[in-house]
Amino acid sequence: MNLKEVGLEKITIDSKTKLENLISLYLHDLSEFADDLKINEDGKFEYEGLELYFKSKDLTPFFITYRGEVVGFVLFNTGKYAPKDINYVIHELFILKSFRNKGVASDAIKILMDTYKGKYKVVQISTNKTAVKFWMKFYENQSIKFTEAKEKDDDLEINVQIFNV
Repeated sequence: MNLKEVGLEKITIDSKTKLENLISLYLHDLSEFADDLKINEDGKFEYEGLELYFKSKDLTPFFITYRGEVVGFVLFNTGKYAPKDINYVIHELFILKSFRNKGVASDAIKILMDTYKGKYKVVQISTNKTAVKFWMKFYENQSIKFTEAKEKDDDLEINVQIFNV
């Protein structure tokens, strides 16, 4: 991918419905790894607390674009929504399946990290091998030195990486 073709666009309240629809697809993918993810009465997955991303300056939702088209999103946390001694948390990352394995997510994360320098925390569900593989490859390609721990979040085992950029 050409880095100039990938972009990040802050999501406004006007685009909240589009984000909700993408999040339903994301949670559908994650439901393979988390038994507690269930659809609502309308047949959609809902993200608890999404409205906070439109109310708090410490929570920023971004659309990931490719050639001007929305192809995913990243939910970015800072301030009171990041652990002590951590500047930024990449809380959720999603790319539509037809844009995966093409460098779009990597380019988007590079843009984010070039814009926001500091200490990061990234988490994956341990059994989500696709996400784990993506992040390991990203760190290797960017020569990012990280520390990793395994933790429990609800009933899920998660991989947690901490690093500076």
